[in-house]
Amino acid sequence: MVLGLSIYFILMNFYVFSILGWVYESIFVSVRTKKPVNRGFLVGPMLPLYGTGATLVYVLLRPVSLYPSLLYVAGMLIATVIEYITSYVLEKLFHAKWWDYSTAPYNINGRIAIIPSMFWGFLTLFLFDVLEPFAKCLISLIPESTGQKILAVLIVISAIDLTYTVIETINFKKQLETLYSFRQELEQQLQEMQLSSLKDDFLAKIGLSEKIDTLREKLASIRGTVTEEPKIRLIEDKLNQYREKSHSILKTRHLFFGSRRIVDAFPTIRFIPKNKSSISVKEMIGYINTKVKKNK
Repeated sequence: MVLGLSIYFILMNFYVFSILGWVYESIFVSVRTKKPVNRGFLVGPMLPLYGTGATLVYVLLRPVSLYPSLLYVAGMLIATVIEYITSYVLEKLFHAKWWDYSTAPYNINGRIAIIPSMFWGFLTLFLFDVLEPFAKCLISLIPESTGQKILAVLIVISAIDLTYTVIETINFKKQLETLYSFRQELEQQLQEMQLSSLKDDFLAKIGLSEKIDTLREKLASIRGTVTEEPKIRLIEDKLNQYREKSHSILKTRHLFFGSRRIVDAFPTIRFIPKNKSSISVKEMIGYINTKVKKNK
């Protein structure tokens, strides 16, 4: 027992809200982006952040459940702390900021912000009034002996999912590191040839296909004014290679597999090169759906 609740109930509660959180987030993001999105870090249909937050809030705050104001503030604080810790741990493990509140008012390191935290407070009230009674009813419909077997299966599936997702994410990180190094080499070559204006074009926040086409046009226009023709051709080849490398990251659209799923699930994800400031993954790979459809 933990604060009057059985381990069985706590674990079942965790999975119920992990799945409900995934359903809510996936529907919300899919409607907003007008395409199906498998939201969350894990591949499977569950968001442990919601499961952990909802279960921890319920376990700890039952004694103050009759005081809405206190419940709101305490729920907001607990969920915000969980969100901050999760963001920090994921960043340190995978060198990426999975969500970014940097543009939101009153944010802390882009990990948390006042508006999402206020949402967690309202969600806490909704949890105690509506969601938790629903979860209890759902759990009570399953005989405990059957529920224990379901829990065992869910734990095994979760462990497999976590292992696969970690491997997939490490591969994604390696792809981004390779692309970033290639990008740095290209920038350096443009700088050495004193083509700083082209370097600025390359770094501009426009679609990758458009910016590369623009650069190729400009390179063609200065062929007659630059004596180093081989270097111009080398840069053109590198531009094409960069586009191919970036598109290879997105070539497979699948709700449950591939690097593109990660970019769809976390649209504000930022890659953090070693000893460098973070850079938007979408900006780095030139993420434009209309330009990568041919790679489906």
